[in-house]
Amino acid sequence: MSRQAREELERVVQTLEREHGEWTASEVEEELARRAPLAYGSWIDETPQLRSRLRAVQRWRIGSRGRGAGVGVRHLFPYVWPVGERQRKEVEPTFATSGLRASGSWRVFLYNCSPEVVRDVRVFLDQSEVDYAPSVLEGRFAEIHWQKVDAIRALTLAEGSESSNHPLRVEFVIARGTRQATVDGALTLDTRQGWIHFRSRDGRNRDLE
Repeated sequence: MSRQAREELERVVQTLEREHGEWTASEVEEELARRAPLAYGSWIDETPQLRSRLRAVQRWRIGSRGRGAGVGVRHLFPYVWPVGERQRKEVEPTFATSGLRASGSWRVFLYNCSPEVVRDVRVFLDQSEVDYAPSVLEGRFAEIHWQKVDAIRALTLAEGSESSNHPLRVEFVIARGTRQATVDGALTLDTRQGWIHFRSRDGRNRDLE
């Protein structure tokens, strides 16, 4: 697959993310066949497994928001990103979701959407360190155990409360342990629907499902 074809697919995914941010990765992948049939055909030949294509779509779409055209070096995706149960299942079909019906997700996972293993992963929520993982493999997930933060756990049981924002910071190492990186932003908790949104400080944002 040529570089030009791949860049065409990336541009279409970013356009679809702006036009239809509510679509699943499967719906975006199907629309690629209609909007960029030649590039999509080359992609199918190179990437015959649907799971791998959906993973690529998730990488391209997650990093597409908040990036001004022509500003600095263009990065199409972050290294790790918080996702909900249904979003995890899109990438990992064997994952069993809970039976709870909610627009958000009561479980939150860090998805390694980068092309490499991330290491020494530390997760801070409301300024408290809640999780540590020695490494998260490419395309794999690590759960954020928000229940460890007493104030957040109490909030979910409080009467009359609705939604609140909670700072999330993830520190990790990339490039075979030679560079430090972070994801910094805020998770939004709806006490009736679970975690519903993440907005990073660099402008990227996405709903959790």
